[in-house]
Amino acid sequence: MRRSHLDFVAALALSALQAGCAVGPDYAKPDMALPSRWTQASSDARGSSPAAPLDAWWRGFNDPLLDELMEEAVSGDADVASARAKIREARATRREAEAGLGPSVTGSAAATESGAGQGAGGASTTSTTSTTSAPFQAGLDASWKLDLFGGKRRDAEAAVFGEQAAEEDLRSTLLTLIGDVGAYYADARGYQARIALARRTFASQRRTADLTHVKFDAGAASAADTARAEAQAGTTAADIPTYETGYAESVHRLSILTGRAPGALDDRMRAPRTIPAPRKPLPAGVPADLLTRRPDVRAAERRVAQATAKIGAAEAALYPDVSLTGSLSTAASRPGDMLRASSVSWSWGPSVSIPIFDGGKLAAQRDATQAQRDEYLVA
Repeated sequence: MRRSHLDFVAALALSALQAGCAVGPDYAKPDMALPSRWTQASSDARGSSPAAPLDAWWRGFNDPLLDELMEEAVSGDADVASARAKIREARATRREAEAGLGPSVTGSAAATESGAGQGAGGASTTSTTSTTSAPFQAGLDASWKLDLFGGKRRDAEAAVFGEQAAEEDLRSTLLTLIGDVGAYYADARGYQARIALARRTFASQRRTADLTHVKFDAGAASAADTARAEAQAGTTAADIPTYETGYAESVHRLSILTGRAPGALDDRMRAPRTIPAPRKPLPAGVPADLLTRRPDVRAAERRVAQATAKIGAAEAALYPDVSLTGSLSTAASRPGDMLRASSVSWSWGPSVSIPIFDGGKLAAQRDATQAQRDEYLVA
């Protein structure tokens, strides 16, 4: 009987270790039909030219102040901090899921004291007797859920895909942030250039209007010429406050993106600089490059993979669970006697849990994960 019991348990453990398959669908990237070229691409942009890298793309502008603002925005933005925290959460979830694939062992120890007393009294005497014991106890409990149908492996897969999706979310947040910083910085420099041009134009138009007045007084110009010259100068002068307001708004947005109060960058941005412009055109690549260049698309694809793995985990819940459990305990009145054979007891063996009737709960959970996978696929 004992040999048969051991063979049965060994066979279960071996089957669990050698089981390479898991229930549920295996994930494969969606096969999406995409054109081989852009519809309105020029002749030199057609073909499979490599996609432009997006890492530190702003450094090609050779603007030290822009480089500083990018670093400050990444370190001070709240959305970036939140995305990084989600990555830490996803990594912890992955470690938790992977830890569930192995056995677990817990230990316990206790030292208790108990006693009982009995007293008897007469008219002139009273006596009391008591018994006390101070047993010491220790034990180990071990359990291992055999992943016969791959439910835990699917959970681990889903956790890995979830971590990858969180990393892509961070990249998407960073891409949006540095894009906003670059756009507002370029806007601010553009407004500075407009302000300078408008002031020069106004000065020239003001001189022209003054000369037109002189010519009008001398009878060499008409009243219409004078009015036209004044109107041009007035229109240009009216544009300057609009440009100054746009410049202030851009600088305020930059300040907020870097985690500061509005207007904190006024002094650093006051000196005019050229408008950032790329020195070389970005290669267009092919339409399929868009799927690899956009982190939000990559994050959506990873969530499809995560939802697919969760289908397998939900499917495995419909099958029996087999676990190996064991315990070792000892108890004695003195610590030195706890290792004696007479004080030690143990037990171990398999246990099976079979879902018989749950009103369709597990099947509904599986169907819900399938619908969630379809939802992420559409996204």
